[in-house]
Amino acid sequence: MSLPPRPHQIPGSFVATLLELGHHHNATILRELADGSRRYNELLTTLADIPEPVIGASLRELDGDGLVRRRVDPGPPLRVLYELTEAGLDLAPSLGAIEAWARRTKV
Repeated sequence: MSLPPRPHQIPGSFVATLLELGHHHNATILRELADGSRRYNELLTTLADIPEPVIGASLRELDGDGLVRRRVDPGPPLRVLYELTEAGLDLAPSLGAIEAWARRTKV
């Protein structure tokens, strides 16, 4: 017999979200895309301290999780843009608040 969850327990989805944001540099990439869509090369430039393979893997992961969308603009020239989905846009203010808290507390 399983007991019902207690009201003070943290939902598993909350923990999973924190783990997802902490994976690689996902939160950093999401914060960058919160300012608007970016081409892959723009992300490589603005996130120069993150290795290119990590950025690529994180974008694929975030796309698979429904937080980032890869959009192809046929051009010419052909452009591949990355942007936040509705779910990513919903998350952006929370990331901003966490970033502000981290700056204030220097954690």
